[in-house]
Amino acid sequence: MTHANHSSTDYVHEASQLRARLETHFLRQELALVENTSHSPPRVIQESFPEPAPVRQGFAELPFGQAGPVLPDIATDRADGDLRPVFSTEWQLAELRGAARSLANSSYGTGIVDGLTSYIVRTGFDYQATPIRGHNTPQPLIADVQRIIRNLLDDNQWQLDFEQQLCAAQHVDGEIILVLEEDAGSVRIRRAEPAWLTEPADKAYLERRLETTTPLNWKYGIATDPHDASRPRGYFIQWNADPSAWRFYSPARVVHIKSNTPRHVKRGLTDFYPVVTELADAVALNHRMSRGAAIQASIAMIIEAVQGAGSGLGIGDPTHIGASLARPNGTAGQSISASGRYASERRSDWHEGMIIDTKGKKFQAGPMGGAQSDGFVKVLQAGLRSVGVRWNMPEYLISGDASNNNYASILEAGSPFVCRIEAEQEKLCKAYERMLWSVLRIHFELGRLNLRRYGLAWNDLRQCVNLIVTGTSPMIGQRRESFEVDAQLYDRGLMSADTLAAKYDLDPEEEREKRDRQAP
Repeated sequence: MTHANHSSTDYVHEASQLRARLETHFLRQELALVENTSHSPPRVIQESFPEPAPVRQGFAELPFGQAGPVLPDIATDRADGDLRPVFSTEWQLAELRGAARSLANSSYGTGIVDGLTSYIVRTGFDYQATPIRGHNTPQPLIADVQRIIRNLLDDNQWQLDFEQQLCAAQHVDGEIILVLEEDAGSVRIRRAEPAWLTEPADKAYLERRLETTTPLNWKYGIATDPHDASRPRGYFIQWNADPSAWRFYSPARVVHIKSNTPRHVKRGLTDFYPVVTELADAVALNHRMSRGAAIQASIAMIIEAVQGAGSGLGIGDPTHIGASLARPNGTAGQSISASGRYASERRSDWHEGMIIDTKGKKFQAGPMGGAQSDGFVKVLQAGLRSVGVRWNMPEYLISGDASNNNYASILEAGSPFVCRIEAEQEKLCKAYERMLWSVLRIHFELGRLNLRRYGLAWNDLRQCVNLIVTGTSPMIGQRRESFEVDAQLYDRGLMSADTLAAKYDLDPEEEREKRDRQAP
C-alpha cells in the first residue's frame, strides 16, 4: 500500500514538472517574439503606395490634443529630420495636416486664414530688378531681367491669385513646395502638395543616378546626408500619388518654404498645431449654442397646466384643443394610447411655431433659456482670444467682436500684430527672391539670358543686379511720419524710387507712363 502511494506521488510530481517545462518553453518563445518585435525597425508607411485609410479620430482624441506626460528631450529627437514627439513619420505629419485643414474650413478657421492672408498679401507683392550702386550695370540688362520676371508672373498667374493660395497653404499645411520646370521657352511654377513629397521605394536606384559613395537619408522624401538633415541633396515628388509619375528634383529647382520647425527638421508644421483643441472646442461650443437657441426660438408657447385639472387644455383628452395644438395637423410624432393618454412625451422634430403641452408636469427651461447663456458667450470669447494669441491676432479678427479693440492702435507701427505681419511678409519676400534667382539661372543655362553681349558672367550678374520683392505695409497710422523717413532715405540714395513706390502700393512703371503722358 505504501509502495502504491509512493508510485502515484512520483507520477504526479513528474506530471507537474513536465507541465512546468512546457509552460517555460512557451513563455520563452513568447518572450523571444516580443523582444524581436521591439528591436525590429518601426514600419514606415509609404505614402507612395495605396494604404487603407484609417478611421479618422476626433480632434480631442488625437494624441497631440491630450495633456499627457512630459517627455524628456533626447539626442535622437531630431534624427533623420524628425520633430519628436510631434511627428516622426510621414503618416503622423499627414494626420496633423488633416486636422489643420478640417479646422481651417470651419467658420473661425476660415476667418483666421483669410485674415492673415489679407494682411500679408494685401494688394500683392512687388517684384523689381534694380542696379546695385557702385557698379556700372547696363540699363538694357536690367530691362532684360525685368522682362523675364514679368513674363514669369504673367505666365503663372502669380500675382494675387497664386500669392494668396500660397500664403494660406503656408499657415494651414506649414510648408510650401514649389517646383520650377521648363515649359516651351518659359519656366512653369508647379505647386506640389505636401503628401506628394514622399520617401521613394527604390532608393538604391536614385543613389546610383546621383553617384553617391554613401547611402543617403530619404526620409520625408528629401534626400540628405545621413547626419545632416539641413542640407537637401534633392526632392522626390510623386505627382498625385501616381507611382509612375515621379520625378527627382535638384535643390536648385525646388523652393521649399517651411514654418514652425528648425532648419534641421525636414518638414514644416501647421500653425494650428498648438491651438487645435481650443479651436475645435470653440467651433463645437458655437454650434451647440446656435443649435440650442434655434430649437428654443422655434417654440411659440409652453402650456403648463395645473395638476389634476382634467378639463384644462391638453390634459389627457386628445379631443381638447390643447391636444390639437400640441399635435398640429395630427402629426406631432406622438402616439395616443387606447385610453386617450399620450403614450410618448418625447419630442425631437422641433418646428417653427410649435406649442408644447407639459400635461401637468413642471416645466424647467434649459441652459440656453436661463441665466447660463451669457456665461457660454463669455467662455466662447475667452477661448477665441486664447486662440488668437497664436498669431498675435486682435480679437475682432477672430471673433468679430471689435468692442475691446482700438483699430488704429492695432495697426500702428510696433504693435504685436503689425510686427507679426511684417515678419511674415519679409519671410515670403526673401523666399520669392531666391525663387527669381533660380528662374534667372534656368534662363541663363538655356541661353535665353545672354550675358555675353554685356561682357558678363553669371557671378557678375549677382554682383551688379538686385532682385527686390516688397510687400504692402499693414500700418494705417503714422503714414505721414513714415513717408518723411522714407523720403529722407530716398534723398540720401539708400532707397530706390521703385522700392519707395512699391511700399506705398504704387506701380513704378505705371506711374512713369502716366508722368510721361502728362509731360508737355
